[in-house]
Amino acid sequence: QDVQKFSDNDKLYLYLQLPSGPSLGEKSSLDLSSLGTAEYMHVCNWIRNHLEEHTDTCLPKQDVYDAYKRYCDNLCCRPLSAANFGKIIREIFPNIKARRLGGRGHGIRRKTVVSLPPLPSLDLKVTETQSELTELVQSYSSEVMEAACALTCHWAEKILKRSFNNIVEVAQFLIQQHIISSRSAHADLVMAMVVSG
Repeated sequence: QDVQKFSDNDKLYLYLQLPSGPSLGEKSSLDLSSLGTAEYMHVCNWIRNHLEEHTDTCLPKQDVYDAYKRYCDNLCCRPLSAANFGKIIREIFPNIKARRLGGRGHGIRRKTVVSLPPLPSLDLKVTETQSELTELVQSYSSEVMEAACALTCHWAEKILKRSFNNIVEVAQFLIQQHIISSRSAHADLVMAMVVSG
């Protein structure tokens, strides 16, 4: 009867708070349909980009999961449960041996060489003719370009954990840190701003 007094929004909130997982008597297994495809691919990519199989090393499972949780926290996304994360690791690395009393090899380690993911190009695509390029630039209002630059700076600050005042500073940082190649006309132009400024 008390529930009848709640508003529809309150009832919906209570409904969403109800447990939806398997009961305690059931054994949980990784059901890929319960994970979103994007969520599953995100975890798989993180595992493949940060870990590798190694015969002489065995990282503690909790250390691996903690590193994954920190990564998710930095991106402000919800991490998988430790159980589902472990199941995906075993799916990707089927030869690792989990031991109750600690690892003795045949496990995983952090990758020794981590390749940087490709970053989106911030350059306007070179078109067939100069008039097409001019038309493209003029089609964007300065307001839209300012907003796009501000969003890109915000994204770079979040990823690179550093503050930038404008898009030129982002480009200069990427070139100076060798994150992108300095061997292009665009890079030369951006770096010329450093020398003259």
